[in-house]
Amino acid sequence: MRTRPSTYWPIILGFPLAVLAGLLGRHALTLPDLYHRVVAAHKALQIPFLQADILGSVLVYGRVCGGAAIVFLITAFLVLFVTRGWVLWLYRKCCLTSYVLGLLAIMLINRATAILLENNISLDGGGVNPVTVFFVRLHLLWPVAAGMMLVGVLQVITLRRKVMALYTGIHDERPAPGDRVLENLLSNGRDPRFRKSVLASIGLHIMVILVIPWLLTARGCVEPYRVPKGQGTPTVASSVKIVKQVKAKKKKKKFMLNPHSAISFHIPDLDDSKVNEQVEKDSQVTYVADPTRVLSQGRGSGGKMGAGGKGPGGWPDGMENAKVRFIRLEYNGAGWDDGMDAVSRADMNFLDEFRRQTGFKTAAQSESHPIAMLRKYPKGFAPPFVFMAGSGDINVTQGDVKILRDYLMDGGMLFADCGSPRWDRNFRNFIRSVCPGEPLVEISDDDPIFQMPVVFANGAPPLWHHGGWRAMGVKHNGRWCVFYHPGDIHDAWKSGRTGMDPKMAAGAINMGVNIIYYSFTHYLELTHKYRK
Repeated sequence: MRTRPSTYWPIILGFPLAVLAGLLGRHALTLPDLYHRVVAAHKALQIPFLQADILGSVLVYGRVCGGAAIVFLITAFLVLFVTRGWVLWLYRKCCLTSYVLGLLAIMLINRATAILLENNISLDGGGVNPVTVFFVRLHLLWPVAAGMMLVGVLQVITLRRKVMALYTGIHDERPAPGDRVLENLLSNGRDPRFRKSVLASIGLHIMVILVIPWLLTARGCVEPYRVPKGQGTPTVASSVKIVKQVKAKKKKKKFMLNPHSAISFHIPDLDDSKVNEQVEKDSQVTYVADPTRVLSQGRGSGGKMGAGGKGPGGWPDGMENAKVRFIRLEYNGAGWDDGMDAVSRADMNFLDEFRRQTGFKTAAQSESHPIAMLRKYPKGFAPPFVFMAGSGDINVTQGDVKILRDYLMDGGMLFADCGSPRWDRNFRNFIRSVCPGEPLVEISDDDPIFQMPVVFANGAPPLWHHGGWRAMGVKHNGRWCVFYHPGDIHDAWKSGRTGMDPKMAAGAINMGVNIIYYSFTHYLELTHKYRK
C-alpha cells in the first residue's frame, strides 16, 4: 500500500472535504434548534409550518447531513493518507452526495419561503412580496450555491490525469476529462467564438441574478421618501371641548350697625374663603382633548392636514402620488421589531388608521432597515421620522451613532418608544451619545407637538410608564429632533390594543398622527433647498 504521498494534491482534495464535513455536522446539530428559534420569534409561522411539516423535513435533512458528515470526514482522512483507486472513487461519490444535499437544501428553502408568500408573513415586519421572498432565498441559498461550486471544482480535480495516476498507479499520456475541462476554460475550446458566447452568457446571468442583488443588499438600496403634495391647514379638526363654568355673582347685603357696639356683626366674605378659591379654579376655561373623534376629511382622497393654507390636504413642497411610509430602525437588541409581525400589525394598524383619518395614501407594507441605511437617502428625501423601539440592550457601532446624529441634525426626527425599564436606561445613555450637547428634557403640555392636529391638554397620553410619566425629547435649533415616549405607546397600536381601553388606544394613535404632522412640516422646511 502506498501511503503519505509527497504531492500536494491530497491536501488540495482532503482539506476542503474535511471543512465541508464540519459544516454538515454543524448543520445536523443546529438546524432543529434554529427552526424552533425562528418559529418562536415569528409566531405567525407556527401553524403554516406545522401544516406543511417543515419540522419533519428539517429533522430528516439534519440526519442526512449528520451521516454525510461522518462519511466525508473519513474520506478526507483516507485521501490524505491512502493512495488507492477505491479512495478516489469514494471521493467522487462524496461529490455526488454533496450535489444531492444541495438540491435538498434548495427544495427545503423554497418550500419554507413559499409559505411566507402564501400566508403573507414577513420575517422583519416590512411586508412580503415576491421581491422580498427572492432576497430571503438569496440570503439562505448563496452558501449552498458556493458549496456546490466548490465541490464541482474538486470533482474536476479528481478527473485530472495527474490525480488519477497518483491514486490508481496507471499512467497515460492522453488528457483526462478534467484536463479537457480546464483546457477548454483556458483556451475557449475548439470553437472559441461559441465558447466565449457561452461563458459570457453564463457570466451575465450570474451577474444579474446573484451578484447585483447581493451588492444591493450588501451596500444598501433605499427608495427616496416622498411626502404627499398638496395644501392643507395645520389644524385639521377641532379636538377640543371648551368647558367654562361661570361663577354667579351675589349682591352683598348692607347692614346699618352701631360701630361702638360690643357685639361683632362681621360677616366673612365668601370671596376670601378657601371654598371660593376652589370655585375660582373650577371656573377657569378647561380644554379637554377628545381622542375618539375622526379628523375631518377633505374632498377627494386627501385629508385637510398639511401646510400652505386651506386645501384638500398635503404639503406644497411634497410629491404627487406619494405615500406615507412607516420606517423602523433595526439594531442589535431585543424587541426592536416588537409587535410589527403579521399578527400584531402595530405599524400597519397605525398606517391604516392614519389613512382612514386623513385620507392620505399609505404604504402597503411597513419597512425596517439598519441605522447605516439612513445615509443612503438623497438629501431632502430622507424619512422625516424613523421609529425605534425595544426592551433590552441597544448595541450599535460608533459609525451608526454618527449616521443617526447626522440624520437628526439634517432635519430628521427619531420617534422612540420604551418597552421596558431596562430599555429606558439604555436609551437614555444611547441618546446622550447621539446628541451629546443637547439633553433629553420633558416636553411641556402646551408645546406645538401636542397641539396640532390633535390637542392633548395634558401632554402625551400616559400608558405603561416604563421610563416615567412624561414624554421627553431632544431639541435642536428650536425643533424636536427626538420624541421619546416612556410608556410603550405602540402597544396600543397592536391588534386587540393589548387589552387597552379604546379611548386610550385612540389617543395613542392620534399622538402618532401629531408626530407625522410635526416631522413632515419641519423636515420640508429645513430641507427645501435640496428639492429646488
